[in-house]
Order: sequence, then C-alpha cells, then structure tokens
Amino acid sequence: MKLTRRTSNILLTMGAIMLFFWVTRAYTWYANDLQESSYLALIHLPIILISLAIGSYLAYLGVKGRQATRSNV
Repeated sequence: MKLTRRTSNILLTMGAIMLFFWVTRAYTWYANDLQESSYLALIHLPIILISLAIGSYLAYLGVKGRQATRSNV
C-alpha cells in the first residue's frame, strides 16, 4: 500500500486525536462506571479498548507512511 505524505499526515493526525480523546474519555467514563456499577464498566471496557486499538493503528500507519515517503525522496 503506497501512501502519500499528505495521507500519512492525515492518518497520523486522526490517530493522535483519537488516542487523546479516548484516553481522556476512558479515564472519566470508566472511573465513573466503576463507582456506579461493575456491570457498566464491563460493558464499556471493550468499546474503550477497541477504540484505543483503532487509534493506535491509525497513528502507526501514519508514522510508517511518513517514514516510507521520507526514505524515497
């Protein structure tokens, strides 16, 4: 898969933003759920983990795409 520099920057930005918002959301959301009931915490944990994995993967693709375009130039 060939990524342009612009596409790599967009992926990296999307991944960084997604990680930032989901880390802060996980902290507040999951902490509140643990105080209320453990059942809600168990329901929201997979959503948080999947979203963090997607954000990490987008950031990884962005970084790898930037490295690939930098070495070809």
